[in-house]
Amino acid sequence: MRRAISSVLIVLMIISYGAVSAKPLLDGSVEFLAKTENLANTTKDISLALMALVAAQGKVDYDLSENITRLADLLISRQNPDGGWGYFAGSTSDVVDTSYAVIALNKALALYKKGTPKYSKIFHSLDNGVGFILSSYSGRGWGYVKDTTPEFYPTVMAIWALGERGFGVNHPYIRRALNYLDDVESYGVDKYEALALKLLAFKSVGQKADTKLIMQIKESLDLENLTVSDRALLTYVLVEYEDINFDVAKALLTLESLKHGETAFYWADEPGLFTQSHIFEASSYATLSFALVSDKLSEGLENPFKTSCEALKNAQNPDGGWSYFYGFPSNEKATYYALKALKLCYFRDPSIEKGLEWVRAKYEEDKLVVKESHEMYSPYVYTLLTLLEFNMLNETEKAENIELIKSVKIDTGKWGNFLGPQPYDTALAIKSLLALGVSSDDADIQKAKDWLLSISKSGWGTYVNTGFYSYMLPPEVSVTLEVLEALAPVSTKEDLDPHLKWLIEQRTEDGGWANIKEHYLIGVFQYKEKPTVELTIRATELLAEFGYDYKQDILNWLMDKEHDGLWGDTIVDSALATVFLSQFKFIPKINLYDVIRLIPEQKFYVVYTNDRNLTAQQVKASIDKLFETNVTVEKFQGFEDANYVVLADFGDFNIKDYNPYVKLEVSNETIYINGNEYSIRNTVVLIPGKTETGYILFVFYKKDLDNVVIKLFESGLVKYLKGDALVVTYEDKNRNGVVDLDDLTVKFLR
Repeated sequence: MRRAISSVLIVLMIISYGAVSAKPLLDGSVEFLAKTENLANTTKDISLALMALVAAQGKVDYDLSENITRLADLLISRQNPDGGWGYFAGSTSDVVDTSYAVIALNKALALYKKGTPKYSKIFHSLDNGVGFILSSYSGRGWGYVKDTTPEFYPTVMAIWALGERGFGVNHPYIRRALNYLDDVESYGVDKYEALALKLLAFKSVGQKADTKLIMQIKESLDLENLTVSDRALLTYVLVEYEDINFDVAKALLTLESLKHGETAFYWADEPGLFTQSHIFEASSYATLSFALVSDKLSEGLENPFKTSCEALKNAQNPDGGWSYFYGFPSNEKATYYALKALKLCYFRDPSIEKGLEWVRAKYEEDKLVVKESHEMYSPYVYTLLTLLEFNMLNETEKAENIELIKSVKIDTGKWGNFLGPQPYDTALAIKSLLALGVSSDDADIQKAKDWLLSISKSGWGTYVNTGFYSYMLPPEVSVTLEVLEALAPVSTKEDLDPHLKWLIEQRTEDGGWANIKEHYLIGVFQYKEKPTVELTIRATELLAEFGYDYKQDILNWLMDKEHDGLWGDTIVDSALATVFLSQFKFIPKINLYDVIRLIPEQKFYVVYTNDRNLTAQQVKASIDKLFETNVTVEKFQGFEDANYVVLADFGDFNIKDYNPYVKLEVSNETIYINGNEYSIRNTVVLIPGKTETGYILFVFYKKDLDNVVIKLFESGLVKYLKGDALVVTYEDKNRNGVVDLDDLTVKFLR
């Protein structure tokens, strides 16, 4: 009777709020739990409400700390002396209710600072709760109370609770209990709840779930006769296991459609004579679902420049330097480029200071090598250039370095090794002298320039001087770039043009630059080298200085070379990519959700090309309903200082002007998106875009697919868009000529 009265009171409370204004879904569901927390009277209901509020903290417009603390304190006050919890306050301790309390308190614990009284209080309570669960183990699993035969429900809950506290699959109790779950046939709860709890238990202890179980979740969510509480729990499990995809979006939309209330939202089963409404259970799992999807929608939406900065910083070695290849000892060249990149990312970050300390120490060592070997030593050059980049050498030190560099030359304007003067060594010397402030009119610099330009008209490589004759081995892109970078400040385009054109000719088929494009032996082709990020970006930047601009092409080329925020195969690759990306901040890498999340907050226009006005009007109606906004519909005239949803044909816009990270190509009746092939006749593609002043959601489709676009927006799926692009393919499966949601196959591209 207590439960029935509580349900009536809850509904009355919700009605009394009145429809003041529309609320975001998560805010409304949290408001219900926060306003009715004092009506939850079972351990399970209190625990689930606490879990939901903890999950929502920081994702809604108000602070839930007081609500969370009250519920945590309430749970602890109901704990029995034996460490367990019962169904109600004062009830005999049982494994199921103790498990719910442990799961909830463990999630709340993360919000409190270690060492504080509140943290210690919860931690102590959790210790006692875990102790009760462990002491209640009986053979293969857990019964409801101590010393009883194992049953499914208490066993699965105990596994979930212990997993939350760090127990894994290798613990003997957990291992035997998981085997028991595989054998049991009677659940003690309905089969949908059993399936969901089993998957939550698996996830908590690190047990890999069979894909068949995930498929069962999806199939169950397609059933029409599913109770609301089961649907909320199954949706929560699906969101736990999968990123945003069509199945997740569809489940969330269905769950959303079942909510009650105007400003405070709740979910409940239809109550009957012998059935309960499960209002707290359903509402808590629904809130958990929407809180978790909020995390998944917003995660990973970083500009690649910012992401690169973080990844590069994290690649720093403990000694302060960076290795050339990841995981190897620190290297002067890699550290130079890494610090040069991080200088653009941060203002004197501790990682930069630590790196400079390493460079300063290596500088002294490397300078000694130059003196002893009487040759240019490239690690010395990179330490020197680093210290100059950060203005860390005084005038006396600069003069000493100028004297040192000039003292190791072979002849006026020539530096080299046992083979004689070398283009590479000479280029390093020119770079160093210019960086140290030596005038371009200096005799050594002018002689070096003349000599370098005299020995080749098509790039530079290793130079061999026997004393009787001189010749150059096949030119290399790496040496040529070093020379061109050195000569660029002291030369004209006419001086360098033959070499610039040779460099352009070395561009490989995929658009990048390798050190040697093709290898031949006695005129017979041997193999091709793989382009590198380092050489490609250095070549691109150098050529751009002289009017040969490949930057947009190389930006597109670079997008395939990213892995976990780093680029290419080396730290130098990643550092140069970071510097290169810093130039493209006006077109950051964007996600579909970057655009969608702004619709309720900023001014949007629905614009269209050709005869799409009626479709645009219906899209507007759906957007206004979904996001409680009022967008404007216009025929496309151009992009101004605003945000847009654009309905257009595939050929109406060049997508790379607005999003260089998604490759869209059209060939007759076929479209290619990031290399994937689709038929233009039955495909709608959504791609996010960016102008300097706003965001764009492009909706590309052929005119006869208007109804597919209308259904897509009408369904509400756009609320849960995430990924680089969305591809929707249509097939009239029942051949009735009507577009149904089941006729659409949706793929999120990432």
